[in-house]
Amino acid sequence: MSAFPDGFDPRADVVLKLDLISIDTPDGVFGFILGTEGRFVDVNGRTWWGSQLITSGDLEVSMNGTAPSGELSVSFFQDPDAPKLVDDIRALGADYVIGREIILYEQYFNDHSEMTAPVFPPHEVLRRRMRSVRIGAEGEQQRTIALSIEGPFADRKNARRRIYNSTDHSAETGSINPSLDYIPRDVNFKEKLWG
Repeated sequence: MSAFPDGFDPRADVVLKLDLISIDTPDGVFGFILGTEGRFVDVNGRTWWGSQLITSGDLEVSMNGTAPSGELSVSFFQDPDAPKLVDDIRALGADYVIGREIILYEQYFNDHSEMTAPVFPPHEVLRRRMRSVRIGAEGEQQRTIALSIEGPFADRKNARRRIYNSTDHSAETGSINPSLDYIPRDVNFKEKLWG
């Protein structure tokens, strides 16, 4: 499996890319462009909306007891005359997104003209689950809405539970092997093995 869509040359003189995020909600799936303004319609006819207000933090790795995670956030100044986005998010509640899927894509272009007539579909990079919503307020008007997502190594905490026996060995290899039925089960030997 290639890290790039078929037909795309990552060594070309011009290589352009958009970072796209798809968020699954009870009201539908919404697409966003990270870090740039505008609207993009992909080859499938799906619309992605962009804003420089949308940022994504680095995904953490599980180290020293920290849970792996990432964050997607929107920081803005609340216009007193505009609808209160924070109140709308609070009214929806955290269950609106928790446990639902978030997909990160990369959209590649060979030249600038493909931004209005794309050739390649968005290329899926990774799928994760949303974990929580955090709302922050700084001063009178500055607001932050952050969506926490599980990191790329979230499954490390769920180690496979395999026992050294015929059943688990067969599940691992895909073939029946009864040889492990004869291994000793008792490690406290009452008799000497040698001498």
